[in-house]
Amino acid sequence: MKQFISTDALRTSLIVCICMMFGKLFHVNSHVYFALFPIIIATKVKDYSWKGLSKTFAIVLLSAYCAVFVSEVFSDHPFIIWTISIVLFDQLRKRADSPAKVGALFMPTINWILNVVFALHTTMDMPQRLHEVGLAIVVSICVTKLFLWLLPPKPKAGFGKPKSTPVTAKQRLISVSLIGLGLGFLMIVDLVSGAFCMVPVIAAATQTSRKAYLNVVKSRFVTQVGGCAIAAVFMLLIAGYQSNFILYGLGLFALIYAITHKIYHDQGPHQELHADILLATMLPIQLYMSNSELGLSNTFLRGWELSCTLGILALFYFLTTTKQRYVTELH
Repeated sequence: MKQFISTDALRTSLIVCICMMFGKLFHVNSHVYFALFPIIIATKVKDYSWKGLSKTFAIVLLSAYCAVFVSEVFSDHPFIIWTISIVLFDQLRKRADSPAKVGALFMPTINWILNVVFALHTTMDMPQRLHEVGLAIVVSICVTKLFLWLLPPKPKAGFGKPKSTPVTAKQRLISVSLIGLGLGFLMIVDLVSGAFCMVPVIAAATQTSRKAYLNVVKSRFVTQVGGCAIAAVFMLLIAGYQSNFILYGLGLFALIYAITHKIYHDQGPHQELHADILLATMLPIQLYMSNSELGLSNTFLRGWELSCTLGILALFYFLTTTKQRYVTELH
C-alpha cells in the first residue's frame, strides 16, 4: 500500500487534475491549455522557483503574441507568415545545442503553430484566446506552487551544466524541413484538428541521429495513439456522468494518478514514455469531452490523424535510408 501511495505522483496528479477542472469551470474556449501547461510543468520543467517558471512561460506567451501579431498583419499573405515561421524555427533549433534546450523549444514552437493555424482557419477571437493562454499560465503556476508547498518534493542533487554540442547545418535543415512542411500543410488545408499532430513531428525533427529519430517515431506511435485509446476508454466509462462535477473529477484524478505513478516508479526510457502517455491522454479528454458530449468521434479522428502523421515520418526515414544505401553502393 505504501509503495502505491507516492507523494510525487499525488502532487503531480492533483496539480494536473485541478488545473483541468479550472479549465472546465472557467468556460473558456482554449481550455486545452489548462491541461497542456501543468503537464509540461510536471514532466519537463526542472526549476520550480517563481523566477524559473516565469521565465519558462514568458517565452511561451511571447511566442503566442508574436504569432497572432504576424498572422493579423499578413493575413492576406500566408506565404510571408510561413517564411517568418521558417526563420523562427531555424533560429530556435540553432540555439538548442543541449538536450535541455531542445526540450525547451517545444512549447514556443507548438504555441506558434497553434496560434497561426487558429488565426488562419477559424473565426475565433484571437485577443481573447491570448488572454485565456495567459490565464492558463497563471493558474498552472499558482496551483503548482501551492502543492509544492503542501507536498514538498525531496531535495535532489544539483545537476551539472549540460554539455553543449554545436548544431549542424544538416540538423537545422531536417528540423526546419519537417516542421515547416507540417505547418505549410496545415496552412493550406483547413484541418484545425490536425494542429496537435505537430507534437510528434517536433519531437522527431529535433533528434540528432537517425536511430534516435526512428526510436521517437516508434515510441510516439505507442504513446500518442495509445493515449487516444486510453482517453476513449475513460470517456466510455464516465459516459452519463461527465456532467457530474464530483464524479468526473474523481475519475479524472484516478486516471491521472495511475499514469503518473508509473512515471515516478519506472526507470530508464519507460519513464519518458509514461510522461508522453499522460499528455496524449489528457489532451483529447480536455479538448473534446464536455457536459453534453463524450467526444469519442473526435478522439478517434485524432488517433487516425496521429497514425497518418507518424506513418509519413516513418516513410520519410525509410525513403532516405534507401537513398543513402543506393549512394553508398554507387561509391
